[in-house]
Amino acid sequence: MIGRLRETSPLRVGPYETLARLGSGGMGEVFLATPGPYEPDALVAVKAIRADVAGDAPFRDRFRREISVARSVDSPYVAHVVAGDADAGQPWLATEYVAGPNLAEAVRRHGPLPVASVAALGAGVARALAAVHAAGALHRDLKPANVLLGAAGPKLIDFGVARALGATTMTSTGLLVGTPGFMSPEHVAGGRHVVAASDVFCLGSVLAYAASGADPFGDGPVAAVLYRVARAEAELGGVPAPLRDVVASCLRADPAQRPEPAELAVRLTALRDGDGGDGDGADQAADEGGGSLWPAAVLTAIAEVRRDVEQVCASGRPLLPLPARPAAAPAHPPTQVPTWTPAPAASAQSSEVHGLPTMSSAPPPSARRGLGRRGAVAVIAAVAVAGAAVGALLALRGGGSGAGADGEGAGSAGATGSRTPGADGPSLSRAQFVARAGVDASGTADRSGLVPQYEEQRPKGWQPWRATFSHTPLKCAADTEAVVCLLTNGTYEARDAADGHSLWTSDGRSAEDRGTNGEAYLGPTGALFMPGDDQDPVVRGGTTVIAYKGRLQVRESRSGDVRWTVGAPAGKKVTGALLTDDHLIVSSEGKPGGPDGPLGATVQAFPREGRGDDPVWTYDLATKTLAKAEQGGYTAALAHDGVVYADSEDGVIALDEKKGDRVGGAYDDGQCRTLMAEPASGQLLCSQVIGDTGEFDDPTADPQTRVTRLDPRTLAVEGKFGFKAPPIGSDGHPGLDIVVSAVTPDAALAYDTTGGRLLVADPKNGRVTREERLSVVDYVIERPVSSGALVIGDRALTADNTTLRTVPLTKSGEVRGVKVPGAPGDRRPEPPQDTGTVLADLPKPPTVLPLGGIATIVYDQGTVVSVELPS
Repeated sequence: MIGRLRETSPLRVGPYETLARLGSGGMGEVFLATPGPYEPDALVAVKAIRADVAGDAPFRDRFRREISVARSVDSPYVAHVVAGDADAGQPWLATEYVAGPNLAEAVRRHGPLPVASVAALGAGVARALAAVHAAGALHRDLKPANVLLGAAGPKLIDFGVARALGATTMTSTGLLVGTPGFMSPEHVAGGRHVVAASDVFCLGSVLAYAASGADPFGDGPVAAVLYRVARAEAELGGVPAPLRDVVASCLRADPAQRPEPAELAVRLTALRDGDGGDGDGADQAADEGGGSLWPAAVLTAIAEVRRDVEQVCASGRPLLPLPARPAAAPAHPPTQVPTWTPAPAASAQSSEVHGLPTMSSAPPPSARRGLGRRGAVAVIAAVAVAGAAVGALLALRGGGSGAGADGEGAGSAGATGSRTPGADGPSLSRAQFVARAGVDASGTADRSGLVPQYEEQRPKGWQPWRATFSHTPLKCAADTEAVVCLLTNGTYEARDAADGHSLWTSDGRSAEDRGTNGEAYLGPTGALFMPGDDQDPVVRGGTTVIAYKGRLQVRESRSGDVRWTVGAPAGKKVTGALLTDDHLIVSSEGKPGGPDGPLGATVQAFPREGRGDDPVWTYDLATKTLAKAEQGGYTAALAHDGVVYADSEDGVIALDEKKGDRVGGAYDDGQCRTLMAEPASGQLLCSQVIGDTGEFDDPTADPQTRVTRLDPRTLAVEGKFGFKAPPIGSDGHPGLDIVVSAVTPDAALAYDTTGGRLLVADPKNGRVTREERLSVVDYVIERPVSSGALVIGDRALTADNTTLRTVPLTKSGEVRGVKVPGAPGDRRPEPPQDTGTVLADLPKPPTVLPLGGIATIVYDQGTVVSVELPS
């Protein structure tokens, strides 16, 4: 996939003009480049080496060898080398550009490949290895990310750790060269032990991943993965039976017993033909790379990349960085909120908050825990965790967990929350307001993003405060008593909502998790590893729900005392929780690890006050064996107005909260990214990613993001509107993703994740009425740095790592920005590695928790600041 150049990107590398970024790694960056003409078929991929690496003489010797080795390999299944220069001021290597996703991207996004596609893939890569070995070389880093799926078939890339056969290793004895989940036992033993048969072992792991969507040696602590690799203990239960024997033959512990690449290519070609091939025609397709055997979703992805490349060429210019952030509008400190005052050090465009008392101000522990975790863990990419802003990790973990069944009502009190019970809102007592208080990054229980501010929900005795969580926060929620966060080390921590002091912690980790491996990360193939518990906290009305050793605990928010616990049905694991006025709604799915994979998914309702593991009702959301791509996908997403909305095999369904019966049909027109309950109409809103299906000036083209209005009980479609990403810069390229964060009767809010813009639209037709640049997307961290917007009163509320802003929902009106004292500012991630992504190392937008006229802002490195909302 292509991305914009950075300010620091070179304009030229050798004789090539750089047009866009393709990626980065430990040695440097890879650019889409051209020798002159802007023609799609003339483009190349140029690897430019980092200056600090290029200054190492042994590296230049190794890189010179890499160029020589790569030039000597002649195969249609290897991206051929066009040119290279190891002696240039910035060494570089240019290869043919292959338009298409790599295997890791394809499986993460579209699930495992069908048997015929895996066989064609394997046959092509086996032929590529035969050519590599015939040239007297080894690849030594065969993994899904190094196999491109092009229109003409698979292409093997990246000889970054190749060496000539018989040559002295370029690494120290015992140094691991490769990616843990896709190493061979010889890799684990040390670089000097790697032989040609080691590449075959790695190919077996790649095929197992392509066929099952799972790493054959599992995920988790690196030491555990390497132990299983060293013993050749692969889990092949998820590999379809027709492929299992040939994959197992590649993964034999003894290198001498593994098949030769040429033999493997013949076996896989025959297997491909037996799985739906048509004799000579199918064999010809395999000889040409098997492109016709890619599933439709992969072919679409290939076409999308090709289209992007053609757009760059048609523009006649590189994908340059976005323009600098425009000056913010002058701030106007409110007259009734004395917390916000001008500060001498502030710029003319912003104001500062008074200095705040600090609780536990020591910085969180370093994320570096040594080789046991870090040695093979670093860049979600991610995952690209965009945190609260775009629901980042959220794409992996699903939507935010619900805070309750009912919001605080449809009232739209002003930002400061200066109202009395019953005025401009529901007629509730103060105790009832407190009982319904609860907010997370998605807003209140209805998930609409509208968060009315009621004075009754302000924490008693509140004063502005600043504190620091003991570790990096991952997901957070708050009520009038506590701010509770799940941290990236798998523990929970609660702080007093009034003054920030520490209330309680919960640690359900094993002894191993507490050791050097105790940090959340995404493996190279996108699998999430959490060292302890991983359920988002649900906090509402003095009650907090968290996980502990696989079970859910219902606790007192302030004291942390456990009221009662509940687990999943036998053979299942908890995947989510919702808290309503009367019930705890628990989602669960089959545990992975069996020969046939995890079986089914279930939702259950338990009395809110608890009575053990006896549910009020149980409903099966899925009864089939879940594929890897489906795991975590069948859960209760929203509970509102006596109805539980859940994702099932049939689509989105509605269940009666009291009885568990279906109360309507199903909505199955695509997958919902989020479900919201609009406060005024009561309609259910389904936000979906549609994609760019036409030109942006074409009124008939579908939007990139669509919101479908559904009847809250029958789920019949009652209307639709959508967002299109506005063009960015003079080249007219659109944003890549639009994330809907709030829908009210008067405005729909979305975040343009590429341009860093807040979009305000008419909720009747989706027509954008206002655009505000919240922040410039940081092209070093390559993700937005502003949170998604919530609605307080008649303004949108959002924050980045320095400033809290409110934006009018109308076409005109000034943006008000105030700098938050103690805000950490933007930071850069750790250098990328091949072994995974440590979540604590990824910069993320803050989480904003507005409640009772207070904004509690949780930053990605653990700082939390609580200030009064500006009016």
